[in-house]
Amino acid sequence: MAFFKKKKKEKAKKPQILKVENIRINQQAASSDEAIVRVGNALKDAGYIEEGYIQGMLNRDHNLTTYIGNDIAIPHGEYEVKDCVKQTGLAVDIYPDGIAWGGGIVRIVIGIAATTDEHITILQNIAEQLGDMDVVEQVVKGSPEFIHSVLTGGAA
Repeated sequence: MAFFKKKKKEKAKKPQILKVENIRINQQAASSDEAIVRVGNALKDAGYIEEGYIQGMLNRDHNLTTYIGNDIAIPHGEYEVKDCVKQTGLAVDIYPDGIAWGGGIVRIVIGIAATTDEHITILQNIAEQLGDMDVVEQVVKGSPEFIHSVLTGGAA
């Protein structure tokens, strides 16, 4: 009976958390603080955060390093600056030469702005996608499009 044919529900398009234009390769910074400010400014320029969030990112890293191993740091703001987040988003900076950070060397800096506890899921995804050092090496040498594909689960 055609009268009762179910309409396909159109899925609401989720906003893209990581956009290719927010992935910058071949970056250089003298310190972890400089790298945090740079990735924070990328989040701000993309419209994900307000200025105050960047200081919260620095405070968070000073209180408890955001270096997680595997040449990766994931700077994000403290709870106190959550109101500076306009929408959930990521920015990625690649430092092929590495930066001294929290007792290690970091080549991949992933700035996170999350409106809720979404950052936990984002962190799990990052750990899953970049848990293998071979993949980390490919990401450090990859194009923004390749990096996007890896971090969004499309390659590796």
